[in-house]
Amino acid sequence: MQPYSGRFLGATLFNCAMTLQHSSRKRLLHFYVYAVALGAVIALVVAAWNQEWDLSTRLVNGLIVILGLALLAELTSVKMHIGTSTMSIVHIPLIASVFLFPPFVAMLVGAVTLLVVEAVVRRKPVIKILFNVSKEILALGLAASFYHALGGRHSVDRFDLAALPLVGAAIAYSTATSVAVSFAVSLSERLDFGETWLRVYGGSLVYDVFSTPLPAFLAYLYVWKELFGVVALAVPLFVVRHIYVQNLRLEQSGRELLELMVKNIEARDPYTSGHSQRVAQYARMIAKEAGISFRHVEQIATAALLHDVGKTYEEYGALIRKEGKLTPEEKRLLQSHPVRSAELISTISTLQGAIEKAVRHHHENFDGTGYPDGLSGDDIPIGARIIMIADTLDAMTTDRPYRTALPFERVLEEVRKFAGKQFDPQLAELVLNSSALRREVAATSHMASQTTPVAFNRASSSKPERAVV
Repeated sequence: MQPYSGRFLGATLFNCAMTLQHSSRKRLLHFYVYAVALGAVIALVVAAWNQEWDLSTRLVNGLIVILGLALLAELTSVKMHIGTSTMSIVHIPLIASVFLFPPFVAMLVGAVTLLVVEAVVRRKPVIKILFNVSKEILALGLAASFYHALGGRHSVDRFDLAALPLVGAAIAYSTATSVAVSFAVSLSERLDFGETWLRVYGGSLVYDVFSTPLPAFLAYLYVWKELFGVVALAVPLFVVRHIYVQNLRLEQSGRELLELMVKNIEARDPYTSGHSQRVAQYARMIAKEAGISFRHVEQIATAALLHDVGKTYEEYGALIRKEGKLTPEEKRLLQSHPVRSAELISTISTLQGAIEKAVRHHHENFDGTGYPDGLSGDDIPIGARIIMIADTLDAMTTDRPYRTALPFERVLEEVRKFAGKQFDPQLAELVLNSSALRREVAATSHMASQTTPVAFNRASSSKPERAVV
């Protein structure tokens, strides 16, 4: 049993360390934001210096139309509840402004759009407003530079269909935006830049590629029919967006209901309270760092959230709460829970397939010694292999009825020891080298320990054949 004073001292030291780290990250982030803002000011000055101030009526009308469309697109962006990401089509009119207007005007369109929405509507903190507006100015300035360097010429009177400058400008804008935001997040959260970029933008890469022609098409339509041309593209675009958003909200509502159900299930046992949410978070991080597609990552996270849902059956309740060693019969009964969980999940059509299989096989060992079907190696679904290691991470770093939480270094030793036996060796190597996962496990396991009762001892085997869970 861990003494109360030891826990109090550990919690105090943890809180002090977190406070110091937060202060350091905040200063570094502010320095970065001010540097981006300075770069935006310089970019605006250079663009204004070279600006041709002959503003025709057609250009002013175009400015009003594109600015209005950009404001509408940004105001109707939707939070996806996946990190802090949002779904927005604002990049379409903003990139189109690069093809239609002088660089200084295009940069002003982006600055005004973000300033109005962030400051007036969303009322974000000044530091976030400053960063988002400055980042947009720099991204549009870079896009305009690439567009003109590759032979493009902005105009509201004629449209040159030259693929290289059009694609180059769109890529420059997307790259500048993703790099700027990812770097800010990595500084704020002390994450590796590559890991951060993958988490924030990895899932939208295909969407960005396929939406590349739309800004050029919007610019062409304005040159062709002015306001009517813009409406011809904007109306079906917003209709498609509305349909997508409704589907997205249905998915989010379904996930929230699943999370509520899991919370109610785990409320019966103080030792496993929050367990499935933590396993889902770890599984999502591991899957993203493994380079798995966004859609599959979310399927794995959903399976991780539901991996123990079969334990709702009454026959498992006494086993879960038992303080002593399980008998062989009790172990066999407990080992049937993945099958019961998968059977329960299969009653929901949207959870059948990959999610159901990941739940059924999340206790399969990589060497084939697991259960329920004795699968091995790549025959085990990748989702199940990820949940296996995520489940073990949480089990070892939180208190259980039969032992207290293990130090994280001991956890890593167990992962290293059982790589290739219990765990997929490639996933084990990823976990051992992931600084982001280390911080996430340390933070969440510390919070979990504050709400977990004092642990009891359960007799364990003197020669363990699995990681200590």
